[in-house]
Amino acid sequence: MPNPVIECLLNHRSIRKYKPDPIPEETIRELVEAGSRAASAGNLQLYSFLVVDDERKIALFDDWLQPMIKRPPLIIIALLDLHRTKRWLEVNDSRPPILNRPIYFMLGLWDTYIALHNIVIAAESMGLGACYYGAIMEFDVQTHFNTPEYVFPAGMVCLGVPDQQPELRNRLPIEAVMHRNEYMEYDEETIRSHYTIRERVWDRVREERKEKLKAEGITSIPQALAVQRFSDEPTRKRSQGILDNFRKAGFKFEV
Repeated sequence: MPNPVIECLLNHRSIRKYKPDPIPEETIRELVEAGSRAASAGNLQLYSFLVVDDERKIALFDDWLQPMIKRPPLIIIALLDLHRTKRWLEVNDSRPPILNRPIYFMLGLWDTYIALHNIVIAAESMGLGACYYGAIMEFDVQTHFNTPEYVFPAGMVCLGVPDQQPELRNRLPIEAVMHRNEYMEYDEETIRSHYTIRERVWDRVREERKEKLKAEGITSIPQALAVQRFSDEPTRKRSQGILDNFRKAGFKFEV
C-alpha cells in the first residue's frame, strides 16, 4: 500500500531555481504551524521562525546564494531562541535563569532542526521546492534582522514554486550509515566500496578542470574535498563567523 509520507521523503530534491510566484500568506502560516507541531524538549519550543518575503531583505543573501541558488520568493530562518524563554521566566519573577550554557544550546538545536525539517516536508507535500542553506550560521542576523541576545541562526531554507526538476542525488548505501547494537569500524575495502558511488562524480569533471586540480595534487573527489572543504583555511574562515555569532548572542560554552 503506497505511503505518501514515505514517498515524499524518498523523493526529496534540493530545488535551487524558483518561479517568481509569491507564496500565499495562508500557505506560509500552514508551514509555520507544521513546524510548530514538531517534537520539542519539555514543550518549550526553543526556536523562532524568521519569515523573510520582503525582496529587499531577501536581496541581502544574493552574494551568499547566487549563482548556486536563484533568488527565492520566500526564506525561512530557523532561530535557536532562548531569549523568549528567558523573558517568559523573568516576567513571572522567577530566579535569574541560566540559559546560555551548552545543555540548552544543544536542546535548542534539536528543537530548531526538527521544526525546520517539519516545514520542509510540509512544503514539499504541497508541491513547493526547498533548499537548505547551512551558511546562515555565519550570517550576521543581529545587524540585518535585529535579533537579541540568546538567539542564534541555526538553519535556513529557501522556498518557492520549483522552476526545475533535478534528478535524485545519489546516497550512500544503507549499510554505510546503519549500525546494529554497536558501532562497526569498517575496513579499508568496505569504505572504498561504500563510497564508490560518490567517487564516480570525478568521471563527470571536465578534463581541463582535472588538469588544473592535478597540478594541486588532486586526482579524486576525496582529495578535492580534503583541500577545498576540510583544510585549515576554509574551516577556519567559516568557523570564525559561527563563533562571532555565538559571542554576539551571549552564549558561553563552559560550565
